[in-house]
Amino acid sequence: MLTYQTLPARHVSEFAAAVREGLLKPGQRELPSKYLYDEVGSALFEAICLLPEYGLTRADARLLQTHAQEIVDRLPSRIHVAELGSGSGKKTRWILEALSRRQRTYYFPIEISPSALAACEKGTWADRPGEHGGLRAAISGRLRAVAQGRDDGDHLLVLFLGSTIGNFDRTAGEDFLREVREILQPGDALLLGTDLEKDVTTQLLAYDDPAGVTAAFNLNVLARINRELGADFDLSSFGMRRAGIMSSGGSKCICARCSGNA
Repeated sequence: MLTYQTLPARHVSEFAAAVREGLLKPGQRELPSKYLYDEVGSALFEAICLLPEYGLTRADARLLQTHAQEIVDRLPSRIHVAELGSGSGKKTRWILEALSRRQRTYYFPIEISPSALAACEKGTWADRPGEHGGLRAAISGRLRAVAQGRDDGDHLLVLFLGSTIGNFDRTAGEDFLREVREILQPGDALLLGTDLEKDVTTQLLAYDDPAGVTAAFNLNVLARINRELGADFDLSSFGMRRAGIMSSGGSKCICARCSGNA
Protein backbone atom coordinates (compact mmCIF):
# COMPACT_ATOMS: atom_id res chain seq x y z
CA MET A 1 0.00 0.00 0.00
CA LEU A 2 1.05 3.60 -0.52
CA THR A 3 1.96 5.79 2.40
CA TYR A 4 0.45 9.06 1.29
CA GLN A 5 0.96 12.67 2.30
CA THR A 6 -0.80 15.65 0.74
CA LEU A 7 0.55 19.11 0.17
CA PRO A 8 -1.00 22.05 2.00
CA ALA A 9 -3.77 23.69 -0.04
CA ARG A 10 -2.74 26.77 -1.96
CA HIS A 11 -4.02 29.98 -0.47
CA VAL A 12 -6.94 31.66 -2.17
CA SER A 13 -4.93 34.88 -2.07
CA GLU A 14 -2.29 33.33 -4.35
CA PHE A 15 -4.95 32.31 -6.85
CA ALA A 16 -6.55 35.75 -6.67
CA ALA A 17 -3.20 37.48 -7.21
CA ALA A 18 -2.45 35.33 -10.26
CA VAL A 19 -5.89 36.03 -11.73
CA ARG A 20 -5.53 39.77 -11.16
CA GLU A 21 -2.09 39.84 -12.73
CA GLY A 22 -3.11 37.72 -15.71
CA LEU A 23 -6.32 39.57 -16.52
CA LEU A 24 -4.76 43.03 -16.19
CA LYS A 25 -1.93 42.26 -18.61
CA PRO A 26 -1.84 44.50 -21.67
CA GLY A 27 -2.54 42.76 -24.94
CA GLN A 28 -3.25 39.04 -24.72
CA ARG A 29 -4.49 38.21 -21.22
CA GLU A 30 -3.55 34.84 -19.81
CA LEU A 31 -3.68 32.71 -16.67
CA PRO A 32 -1.12 30.16 -15.43
CA SER A 33 -2.08 26.74 -16.78
CA LYS A 34 -1.72 25.14 -13.34
CA TYR A 35 -5.05 26.67 -12.35
CA LEU A 36 -6.82 24.56 -14.95
CA TYR A 37 -6.38 21.51 -12.73
CA ASP A 38 -8.86 21.76 -9.91
CA GLU A 39 -11.05 18.71 -9.24
CA VAL A 40 -13.35 19.44 -12.18
CA GLY A 41 -10.47 20.30 -14.51
CA SER A 42 -8.56 17.14 -13.63
CA ALA A 43 -11.61 15.00 -14.35
CA LEU A 44 -12.10 16.74 -17.69
CA PHE A 45 -8.46 16.20 -18.59
CA GLU A 46 -8.80 12.47 -17.86
CA ALA A 47 -11.75 12.50 -20.29
CA ILE A 48 -9.63 14.32 -22.89
CA CYS A 49 -7.06 11.52 -22.69
CA LEU A 50 -9.74 9.05 -23.82
CA LEU A 51 -10.73 11.02 -26.90
CA PRO A 52 -9.79 9.49 -30.28
CA GLU A 53 -8.33 12.84 -31.37
CA TYR A 54 -5.95 12.97 -28.40
CA GLY A 55 -3.56 10.04 -28.70
CA LEU A 56 -0.62 11.25 -26.62
CA THR A 57 -1.54 9.41 -23.44
CA ARG A 58 -2.16 6.12 -25.24
CA ALA A 59 1.09 6.46 -27.19
CA ASP A 60 3.01 7.08 -23.95
CA ALA A 61 1.43 4.01 -22.36
CA ARG A 62 2.27 1.78 -25.35
CA LEU A 63 5.89 2.90 -25.42
CA LEU A 64 6.39 2.50 -21.68
CA GLN A 65 4.73 -0.89 -21.60
CA THR A 66 6.93 -2.11 -24.45
CA HIS A 67 10.24 -0.61 -23.35
CA ALA A 68 10.00 -0.29 -19.54
CA GLN A 69 12.40 -3.15 -18.82
CA GLU A 70 14.93 -1.85 -21.36
CA ILE A 71 14.77 1.61 -19.79
CA VAL A 72 15.20 0.24 -16.27
CA ASP A 73 18.14 -1.93 -17.33
CA ARG A 74 20.01 1.24 -18.30
CA LEU A 75 19.56 2.84 -14.88
CA PRO A 76 21.92 2.52 -11.91
CA SER A 77 20.80 0.72 -8.78
CA ARG A 78 19.22 2.52 -5.85
CA ILE A 79 17.22 4.86 -7.99
CA HIS A 80 14.09 6.78 -6.99
CA VAL A 81 11.44 7.96 -9.44
CA ALA A 82 10.04 11.50 -9.46
CA GLU A 83 7.33 12.34 -11.96
CA LEU A 84 6.49 15.91 -12.93
CA GLY A 85 2.79 16.35 -13.64
CA SER A 86 2.05 12.77 -12.68
CA GLY A 87 -1.71 12.96 -13.08
CA SER A 88 -3.27 9.63 -12.13
CA GLY A 89 0.08 7.86 -12.61
CA LYS A 90 -1.43 5.17 -14.85
CA LYS A 91 1.33 5.31 -17.47
CA THR A 92 4.11 5.20 -14.91
CA ARG A 93 3.18 1.82 -13.48
CA TRP A 94 5.19 0.01 -16.18
CA ILE A 95 8.41 1.71 -15.09
CA LEU A 96 7.63 1.19 -11.41
CA GLU A 97 6.81 -2.48 -11.87
CA ALA A 98 10.04 -3.09 -13.78
CA LEU A 99 12.02 -1.31 -11.06
CA SER A 100 10.26 -3.13 -8.23
CA ARG A 101 11.45 -6.46 -9.60
CA ARG A 102 15.02 -5.53 -8.71
CA GLN A 103 14.83 -3.09 -5.80
CA ARG A 104 12.73 -1.37 -3.19
CA THR A 105 11.05 1.38 -5.17
CA TYR A 106 10.27 4.94 -4.08
CA TYR A 107 7.93 7.01 -6.21
CA PHE A 108 7.47 10.76 -5.82
CA PRO A 109 4.58 12.09 -7.94
CA ILE A 110 4.76 15.87 -8.20
CA GLU A 111 1.37 17.26 -9.13
CA ILE A 112 -0.58 20.45 -8.56
CA SER A 113 -4.00 18.78 -8.60
CA PRO A 114 -5.10 17.18 -5.28
CA SER A 115 -7.74 15.08 -7.08
CA ALA A 116 -5.14 13.75 -9.53
CA LEU A 117 -2.92 12.84 -6.59
CA ALA A 118 -5.81 11.02 -4.95
CA ALA A 119 -6.37 9.06 -8.15
CA CYS A 120 -2.65 8.28 -8.25
CA GLU A 121 -2.80 6.94 -4.70
CA LYS A 122 -5.78 4.71 -5.46
CA GLY A 123 -4.76 3.50 -8.88
CA THR A 124 -1.00 3.10 -9.14
CA TRP A 125 -0.82 -0.22 -7.29
CA ALA A 126 -4.33 -0.86 -6.01
CA ASP A 127 -4.99 -3.84 -8.30
CA ARG A 128 -1.61 -5.51 -7.73
CA PRO A 129 -0.97 -5.57 -4.00
CA GLY A 130 2.32 -7.01 -2.88
CA GLU A 131 4.20 -6.45 -6.13
CA HIS A 132 5.56 -3.04 -5.30
CA GLY A 133 8.35 -4.22 -3.03
CA GLY A 134 7.83 -1.45 -0.53
CA LEU A 135 6.66 1.36 -2.79
CA ARG A 136 6.26 4.65 -0.96
CA ALA A 137 4.59 7.77 -2.37
CA ALA A 138 5.51 11.17 -1.00
CA ILE A 139 4.10 14.35 -2.48
CA SER A 140 6.44 17.24 -2.97
CA GLY A 141 5.75 20.58 -4.60
CA ARG A 142 9.25 20.85 -5.97
CA LEU A 143 11.69 18.50 -7.64
CA ARG A 144 14.54 20.12 -5.76
CA ALA A 145 13.05 19.03 -2.43
CA VAL A 146 12.90 15.42 -3.63
CA ALA A 147 16.47 15.54 -4.93
CA GLN A 148 17.82 17.01 -1.71
CA GLY A 149 15.94 14.54 0.45
CA ARG A 150 17.59 11.38 -0.90
CA ASP A 151 20.40 9.50 0.81
CA ASP A 152 24.00 9.50 -0.37
CA GLY A 153 24.44 7.11 -3.28
CA ASP A 154 20.80 7.27 -4.34
CA HIS A 155 20.04 8.29 -7.91
CA LEU A 156 16.96 9.93 -9.38
CA LEU A 157 14.94 9.20 -12.50
CA VAL A 158 12.77 12.19 -13.43
CA LEU A 159 9.78 11.53 -15.67
CA PHE A 160 8.18 14.30 -17.71
CA LEU A 161 5.76 12.56 -20.04
CA GLY A 162 2.77 13.32 -22.25
CA SER A 163 4.57 15.85 -24.44
CA THR A 164 3.87 18.43 -21.74
CA ILE A 165 7.09 20.16 -22.74
CA GLY A 166 5.16 21.28 -25.83
CA ASN A 167 3.06 23.56 -23.64
CA PHE A 168 6.09 25.83 -23.26
CA ASP A 169 7.33 28.19 -25.90
CA ARG A 170 10.94 27.60 -26.89
CA THR A 171 12.51 29.99 -24.37
CA ALA A 172 10.41 28.77 -21.45
CA GLY A 173 11.05 25.15 -22.40
CA GLU A 174 14.80 25.70 -22.49
CA ASP A 175 14.69 27.47 -19.13
CA PHE A 176 12.68 24.63 -17.61
CA LEU A 177 15.04 21.92 -18.87
CA ARG A 178 18.03 23.95 -17.71
CA GLU A 179 16.53 24.18 -14.22
CA VAL A 180 15.94 20.41 -14.13
CA ARG A 181 19.51 19.81 -15.29
CA GLU A 182 20.86 21.97 -12.47
CA ILE A 183 19.00 19.81 -9.94
CA LEU A 184 20.18 16.47 -11.31
CA GLN A 185 23.48 14.91 -10.27
CA PRO A 186 25.83 12.53 -12.12
CA GLY A 187 24.05 9.20 -12.52
CA ASP A 188 20.57 10.76 -12.51
CA ALA A 189 18.35 10.63 -15.60
CA LEU A 190 15.47 12.46 -17.27
CA LEU A 191 12.93 10.57 -19.37
CA LEU A 192 11.19 13.17 -21.53
CA GLY A 193 8.11 12.23 -23.53
CA THR A 194 7.51 14.30 -26.65
CA ASP A 195 5.13 14.01 -29.57
CA LEU A 196 6.22 13.66 -33.16
CA GLU A 197 5.58 16.65 -35.39
CA LYS A 198 2.01 16.56 -36.70
CA ASP A 199 0.16 18.39 -39.42
CA VAL A 200 -1.86 21.42 -38.39
CA THR A 201 -5.26 19.74 -38.81
CA THR A 202 -4.32 16.83 -36.54
CA GLN A 203 -2.96 19.14 -33.87
CA LEU A 204 -5.96 21.43 -33.83
CA LEU A 205 -8.39 18.51 -33.63
CA ALA A 206 -6.48 17.18 -30.63
CA TYR A 207 -6.76 20.48 -28.77
CA ASP A 208 -10.18 21.59 -29.99
CA ASP A 209 -12.09 18.31 -30.22
CA PRO A 210 -15.51 18.10 -31.90
CA ALA A 211 -17.13 16.84 -28.67
CA GLY A 212 -16.15 20.05 -26.89
CA VAL A 213 -14.40 18.37 -23.96
CA THR A 214 -11.26 20.45 -24.34
CA ALA A 215 -13.35 23.61 -24.58
CA ALA A 216 -15.09 22.68 -21.32
CA PHE A 217 -11.68 22.01 -19.76
CA ASN A 218 -10.39 25.45 -20.69
CA LEU A 219 -13.59 27.30 -19.78
CA ASN A 220 -13.59 25.62 -16.38
CA VAL A 221 -10.86 27.99 -15.24
CA LEU A 222 -13.39 30.83 -15.54
CA ALA A 223 -15.94 28.73 -13.66
CA ARG A 224 -13.32 28.14 -10.98
CA ILE A 225 -12.75 31.89 -10.65
CA ASN A 226 -16.51 32.27 -10.17
CA ARG A 227 -16.63 29.50 -7.57
CA GLU A 228 -13.58 30.37 -5.54
CA LEU A 229 -13.22 34.11 -5.97
CA GLY A 230 -16.83 35.20 -6.34
CA ALA A 231 -16.47 36.48 -9.90
CA ASP A 232 -19.40 36.64 -12.32
CA PHE A 233 -18.08 35.45 -15.69
CA ASP A 234 -20.94 34.45 -17.98
CA LEU A 235 -19.53 31.25 -19.48
CA SER A 236 -22.09 31.31 -22.29
CA SER A 237 -20.37 34.46 -23.53
CA PHE A 238 -17.09 32.64 -24.11
CA GLY A 239 -15.95 30.05 -26.61
CA MET A 240 -12.80 28.42 -27.92
CA ARG A 241 -10.79 30.04 -30.67
CA ARG A 242 -8.01 28.28 -32.50
CA ALA A 243 -4.91 30.42 -32.34
CA GLY A 244 -2.73 28.28 -34.57
CA ILE A 245 0.67 26.67 -34.00
CA MET A 246 3.23 27.94 -31.51
CA SER A 247 6.92 28.30 -32.37
CA SER A 248 7.62 25.20 -30.27
CA GLY A 249 5.44 23.14 -32.60
CA GLY A 250 2.52 22.83 -30.20
CA SER A 251 -0.95 24.08 -30.99
CA LYS A 252 -2.63 26.87 -29.09
CA CYS A 253 -6.30 27.46 -28.37
CA ILE A 254 -7.61 30.33 -26.31
CA CYS A 255 -10.86 31.26 -24.59
CA ALA A 256 -12.37 34.23 -26.35
CA ARG A 257 -15.45 36.28 -25.60
CA CYS A 258 -18.03 35.77 -28.31
CA SER A 259 -18.72 39.06 -30.08
CA GLY A 260 -22.42 38.35 -30.25
CA ASN A 261 -22.65 38.34 -26.45
CA ALA A 262 -20.22 41.14 -25.71
